[in-house]
Amino acid sequence: MMHVLAVLAALLVTTGCQSAGLYLANTANDTDAYTVKKDTAYGEKPWQKLDIYWPKPRADHAPVIVFYYGGGWQKGSKEDYAFVASRFVKDGFIVIIPDYVKYPEGVYPDFVEDAAEVTRWLDQHVKTIGGDDQNIHIVGHSAGAHIGAMLLADETFLATKSLSPGFYRSFVGISGPYSFEPGTRTYRKIFGSKEKFPLMQADRFIHGDEPPMLLIHAESDWLVNRSNMDKMVAAIQKKNGKVKTVSYPKHGHLSIIGSFSRAFPLDDKIPSDVIAFLKNPKTPHPQDQGESI
Repeated sequence: MMHVLAVLAALLVTTGCQSAGLYLANTANDTDAYTVKKDTAYGEKPWQKLDIYWPKPRADHAPVIVFYYGGGWQKGSKEDYAFVASRFVKDGFIVIIPDYVKYPEGVYPDFVEDAAEVTRWLDQHVKTIGGDDQNIHIVGHSAGAHIGAMLLADETFLATKSLSPGFYRSFVGISGPYSFEPGTRTYRKIFGSKEKFPLMQADRFIHGDEPPMLLIHAESDWLVNRSNMDKMVAAIQKKNGKVKTVSYPKHGHLSIIGSFSRAFPLDDKIPSDVIAFLKNPKTPHPQDQGESI
């Protein structure tokens, strides 16, 4: 198993092989389990497209997941993450995977504004696609988790669409850099100079009324430090909000999202834990507040 994980990690972190790694993750998708409609426009800009996955058979009032993928706010494509949708549809979820603007075409907060536009589109179309408008969730990995957290923590993004964070029932953040300080030249181009850092750190905007959150950390993560999750938890608890955490000691930044793919011999515990939370986000979780499982 570790050999396969190492190969996956090498493929994903090597620029020339990233698409090959994601291609492999999608090779075992159960395409018989879903139907998909690609490239639905949620806005007027060329990148503002989303893919919609429905479980087979379709059902009315199905729960909805919006999944934001990672890629350092610089790369990634909705087509690359069909393997995530393939896992969630098995439990009856409609899955929406949007694209969003990347650097250098966009900088912060452009990609969070795209997420607000996705929410506006959902508000208008969720019933049309067969979704339950009271059962909509955000799941994000890495940069996508940061986008989802900022959308919910800083209420001004959704307020521009006459909406609020309460539109969503819950949030699951997987390996999210919620509170990091940009150190590289590229990240400073994306987020601005040091005095602007507080504007992109989700923990500084927590107000306590956000939807319940499940924050997931991979203990072998070489890219996103655990302090990001810890700062979020401290801010949420200070405001009496609802947060649960889970740590996975045998996973890293890449393998934790790779666990959603059937192409690799990983156990199904991570996706199963996420789905259990999404189905009942207000119920106390046995691994509440940071226990390793």
